[in-house]
Amino acid sequence: MGELADESRIFLSTLQPERRERRLAMTAVVLSVVLFATLAPFVRIQMPQVWAFIPIYQSAIVICDLITAGLLLGQFGILRTTSLVVLAGGYLFTACMASVHMLTFPGLFLPSGLLDAGPQTTAWLYMFWHGGFPLCVIAYTFVSRRERGQPLYTGRLALPVIACVGTALVATGAFAALATSGRELLPAIMQNQHYTPLMRGVVTTVWLTTLGALILLAARRPHSVLDLWLVVVLCAWLLDIALSAVLNHGRFDLGFYAGRIYGLVASSFVLLALLLENGKLYARTVHALQGERVEHRRVQEKTVQLNEANELLEQRVAERTRELLAANSELRREIAERERAEEALARSREELREIAAISSTAREQERGRIARELHDELAQTLAMLRLDLERVSTAGNELAGRFSEMRGLLDGAVAATRRIASDLRPLMLDDLGLVPAIQWLVQAFQQRHGIDCSLIVEPPELDLGEPQASTTFRILQESLTNVGRHARASHVDIRLIADDREVMLCIRDDGVGFDTANPRKPNSFGLVGLRERAYLVQGTLSVETAPGQGTAIEVHIPLVQSHGVTVLQSGELRE
Repeated sequence: MGELADESRIFLSTLQPERRERRLAMTAVVLSVVLFATLAPFVRIQMPQVWAFIPIYQSAIVICDLITAGLLLGQFGILRTTSLVVLAGGYLFTACMASVHMLTFPGLFLPSGLLDAGPQTTAWLYMFWHGGFPLCVIAYTFVSRRERGQPLYTGRLALPVIACVGTALVATGAFAALATSGRELLPAIMQNQHYTPLMRGVVTTVWLTTLGALILLAARRPHSVLDLWLVVVLCAWLLDIALSAVLNHGRFDLGFYAGRIYGLVASSFVLLALLLENGKLYARTVHALQGERVEHRRVQEKTVQLNEANELLEQRVAERTRELLAANSELRREIAERERAEEALARSREELREIAAISSTAREQERGRIARELHDELAQTLAMLRLDLERVSTAGNELAGRFSEMRGLLDGAVAATRRIASDLRPLMLDDLGLVPAIQWLVQAFQQRHGIDCSLIVEPPELDLGEPQASTTFRILQESLTNVGRHARASHVDIRLIADDREVMLCIRDDGVGFDTANPRKPNSFGLVGLRERAYLVQGTLSVETAPGQGTAIEVHIPLVQSHGVTVLQSGELRE
């Protein structure tokens, strides 16, 4: 048999036969057919009634089939293929049926046989026996074909084995009960040690069942070594039935003896193949153990060499360790100096961020003051001047055109003043609060850019203190500006959600997005500025985007600051 790298391929049920094995199987089939052709003309010659032949033959059949079933179940324990359980069940069934057939044989133990047997019992048991095994082979063929490419059985091994043994015993008991207690239900196929005409139809059915099993198994591709020898077994099984039940005349003629010898040979083929396989596996095991002993001696020799090399290596390691300890001491000093420098740098960076925060707050306050002055003083003055111009414009037609132009310029100046004041510091944020200011900002963005927006604020009456309110408003303002300039979006979803611990602002658009791995454009600090604004109030900012998939900016601003208070609204704190 061919040696394969996969250890599971060394068994009869998985290994493909070589040419030598195919020739051996073909030789066995040819010799069986030649011997059958030689005996066929003489099968009806009556022979002496040798009663000892029956228990010897039946006992040999039982022993061979039981050993074969045990070996097949042992291979199932290794390979986990349920087709082996099905075939083992067939051999268990034949062993059990052969035992019952021997006990009920008329004249062997009692004139009518044991187990309340009748004149037809053994004949029908022979038919059930010789028809059941081919059916098991057919089941084995279909199950093994279905198992190809499927996961192996992973459950408890005892369950399929118990099911196999139980099924064989139940089937044997059922057929035995039918042939003994229920013999009146079966037609007569024996009369005075000879066959009735009905016997020909029954035995032909059994013979055709065996032929069908042979054809199915032979057509299966690829064949395993076990399949090859099962083909030989079925050929001998066909010849057994032909000699002992088709061509002969009755019991104790030449066909009776020759057919049963064929049956014993058929039971021995797979057993011999399995025993040879076990012998080869044992030889491989012994060879592997011998190789393991040799390898163990080599390992011991190498271990001695490694120990010597290890001692030398330890000496070198000790010397190298002393050198490394000296170098490590110097390195630790350098690391300590670097850590002190990094701590100083971190303190400096934190001081710069604090200065930036103070500067941002002062800038917002200054913007608010300038915006208030523009709105309350300059804008009001321009408005009063416009009213005066309207009254003067009615004085004469010559000056009406000039006054109309001056009124247009004043309208533009008033609008510009209000826009500048709003950009510096939206007075609505101070006068009405955060939510109205955001609603105004979103509405102005929709009108200016024609982009649909949805706004969700939870809770609706949300109001934050400073600097959280200004930071939230500015981040939303700058994010919408970026969407209007670059995103080419058709919709923007804005969510502002707050609880006792933090406020979350999310701006999501369906625009073109961008690749965060690419470096930013020169003089473009959009995301950097947004992150810095969030950082100044101890917040975090994250961006999710990809080319063609839009952009989502999410900001989390804590309401509990480092000094342990919660910002509720402007001018109000909570411990």
